[in-house]
Amino acid sequence: MRPLLFLLLLAIGGTTQAAGMRFSLVKTAETETRDAFTIEGGAWTEKAIANHVAVLIEHHAATLLLDTSLGRQVDQQFESEMPWYDKPLLRYGKVTPVRDQLDRDGVQVDRILLTHSHWDHASGLADFPEVPVWAPYEEIEFSRIAPPPAVLPSQFAHAIRWMPFEYTNQPFMGFEQSLDLFGDGSLVLVPMVGHTPGSTGLFLTLDDGQRYFFTGDTSWRLEGFTGPKEKFWISRNMVDNDRDATFKQLQRVHELMREDPALIVVPAHDETTQRSLGYYPNWIE
Repeated sequence: MRPLLFLLLLAIGGTTQAAGMRFSLVKTAETETRDAFTIEGGAWTEKAIANHVAVLIEHHAATLLLDTSLGRQVDQQFESEMPWYDKPLLRYGKVTPVRDQLDRDGVQVDRILLTHSHWDHASGLADFPEVPVWAPYEEIEFSRIAPPPAVLPSQFAHAIRWMPFEYTNQPFMGFEQSLDLFGDGSLVLVPMVGHTPGSTGLFLTLDDGQRYFFTGDTSWRLEGFTGPKEKFWISRNMVDNDRDATFKQLQRVHELMREDPALIVVPAHDETTQRSLGYYPNWIE
């Protein structure tokens, strides 16, 4: 083969080779609360930070966003629709919306996955009206009927490009059903019914085999799974749609962590776990 032709084919091959997968936690705000409010048996004398994040995922086939966190319109959404008696418990700090952070770097999102439709996970949907939103049928219906403080109706007032999905009967990591998004095992959705009727978890496996499990709000803290421990009774009465089903999910993940100590579980609001991974524009790959 002529040297020039060889170099040309090598260059073409290099440009078509699939890039590795990576993810980044995009932090929008944080809430300062009491340790006792976040988990059963917590201390009232200790402060706790609850993060609000989305997860930006770059797969060679698409760029995805797991949840949207707090968006550009969250102040208006919160003040006009959140019940006055819930506001002191759910108040958040300064917000830097996901869309602002991604636009600054020219990042475009191909699809959004929702772990669930609660206000602090879906606030930014209005900032991405052009992006398809993947969720189970049960969660889409829940977003239409659930009242505040769980769901703020204005967050779903625009024309959302819903992409309803169903799980297959393919077991994965102890779950009876799953949905392999790209057929390569790198991004696998599993049902975590309890916190909401269509709550979803996401297993993400990097090229080196390290696996992460994004568990939404089944527990706000990692201690909820290592215990297992429920949320504080006032908290769970406010936010957990089905207490018994939620606790079963806690037990399931607890057993999974015992069986697979290398698995990194990332609850949606656990500041300690998330800080150890770093925030956008820091990437895990």
